[in-house]
Amino acid sequence: MVLVVDSALQLEPPTVKELGVEVAEYPLFLNGEEYPVSMDMSREAKDKLRLLLKDKDNKVTTSGLREEDLREIYLRHKGEKIISLHQSSKASTATIAVINKLLTEFEDLDIVHIDAQHLTGAYSVIVQQAGEALNRGMEYEELKEYILRTRANTRHLGVVYDLFYLHRTGRIGLAKAVMGTAMKIIALLGSSEQPGVLKSIGKVKNYTQANQRFIKMICEDMAANKGTALRAVLSVIGPHEKEAAHLKALLEEQDFKVHAEIHYTNHSNMPHAGPDFYDIGYTILQDDKEF
Repeated sequence: MVLVVDSALQLEPPTVKELGVEVAEYPLFLNGEEYPVSMDMSREAKDKLRLLLKDKDNKVTTSGLREEDLREIYLRHKGEKIISLHQSSKASTATIAVINKLLTEFEDLDIVHIDAQHLTGAYSVIVQQAGEALNRGMEYEELKEYILRTRANTRHLGVVYDLFYLHRTGRIGLAKAVMGTAMKIIALLGSSEQPGVLKSIGKVKNYTQANQRFIKMICEDMAANKGTALRAVLSVIGPHEKEAAHLKALLEEQDFKVHAEIHYTNHSNMPHAGPDFYDIGYTILQDDKEF
């Protein structure tokens, strides 16, 4: 059995290697020309890409997964059971079209597609738990159910610093970007109410306020769902590891079990989140045995 995922995964190369998952890469384009990216990019290469994003004269975009890349992975695992687990279908209709086309083309292959219904950090924590379960020897049918259960208990919160980038990519108006930057406002995002759709959930003046609000929301979520433990992946773009570490430390002070990891972002997230961002995807566990 093999787990196929995509490069929306915000886990660093050593962790991905340990999981043993197959990763299909989203291509990235700089001003219309393909830009060399991979899950194995160094921190220096990611920071170079980040600087290109910060340059207002550059346009950095992604496209859907390439049909030929996904086809090669599927055919390489012909004869095995394949779970193709991908970020929210709302993020890339082109990718879903490719997956559906290949599922029709390869009716003789044992492939099931699961929509993670989440993005970035939230998608990552789902994939990480699925990969670990597979490595523990979880069987096919049980793993599919496990992924669906994990998906239902996963949430996503984030902090965006570069409002002008959000304006350049059409996510907010210029007036909001100017006013928010002048007032040193930090935008908070979340997709808990509607998985896969990031929406504004407030604004704060500093990361301490942001993290305290996140902790309050997470604790309320844990109580409402009778959680006993929490798994989390925090991803970071730019010089915000201190902020992510602060959030991780606050989590570890709570009266429930916590396993949280901080990872520097992979390339596929950058054109969407911008050059200055950190987020958290977390899964609420009701059974400590799954921790």
